[in-house]
Amino acid sequence: MRQDQISLQLYTVREETANDMPGTLRRISEIGYSAVEFAGYGDLSPQNLKPIIDDLGLSASGAHVPFDSWEADPESVITDMHTLDCAHAILPMAPPEYREDEAMVASLAESLNRWGELCSQGSVTFSYHNHDFEFAPLGQTTMWDVLVSETDPSLVHFELDLYWVRYGGADPEPLLRNLGDRISLVHLKDMASDDTRADLPVGEGIMPWTSLLEEADAASVEWYVAEQDNPRDALEDVRTSLRSMRNLTRG
Repeated sequence: MRQDQISLQLYTVREETANDMPGTLRRISEIGYSAVEFAGYGDLSPQNLKPIIDDLGLSASGAHVPFDSWEADPESVITDMHTLDCAHAILPMAPPEYREDEAMVASLAESLNRWGELCSQGSVTFSYHNHDFEFAPLGQTTMWDVLVSETDPSLVHFELDLYWVRYGGADPEPLLRNLGDRISLVHLKDMASDDTRADLPVGEGIMPWTSLLEEADAASVEWYVAEQDNPRDALEDVRTSLRSMRNLTRG
C-alpha cells in the first residue's frame, strides 16, 4: 500500500455529510486524505460535487451505488462516474431477496455481469462489495462461492471488505491470493478483540495488517479504503485510521 492509494469511504462520516457535504469534504482534506469513496452524494449532484473535490485536491477513488439505481438506470450511473472522473462503481450490498438460495444468488450474478459489461463499455470498473452474510452456508455452498463462479472475471470485480470477511468466519488472505486482479479495492477497518468484534479505526484492533497488506499488494489492489460502520467519533476515527495506514505504507 502506497500513500497515494489511501482513500476514505464517506459512509463513515455519513452524519456529517448529511448536514454539510462540502464542509465535511473540506475537513477530510484537511485531515490529510487525498481521495474519497462516495456513498451517495448528499443533497448535491455529481455535477455540483466535481468542482468542490477538485478545489480541495480530492479524487474520487470509487462510488457505492445502491441496487435500485443499477436496476433503474445503469447508464446514468456510468454518466455520474464520468462526471466525477471516478473509475470504480461498486454495488455495496445485495438485497435480502437475492440471498435466499443458490438460484437467487445466480440470478443476482446475471445482473452483475450485465452491469459489469455496461461499465466495461464505458471504461468504468464494476465491483461488488461484501459483508459477512456472503460467507454463511447456503445449501452446499456459500453466496460468495456462487458469486465468484457465476460472474465473468473480466466484467465483475470485488471490493473486499477484510473486516467483514473475517467477521463472517473466512480468512481474507487466501481470497486475496486466489482472486488476484479481480480485487480492485479493499476496505480497511479493525476488529475489537472482545466478544463484540466491533469495528474500530485501523490500528486499534486485531486485524493482521502486515500480512493482509502484503497479500493485497501482491494482488495489485488499486485502492485501500478506510471505513467504519459504527464510528465512535467519526472525524477523529478517520484521522486515527489515516495515521495508522500511513505507518503501514511502503512509500
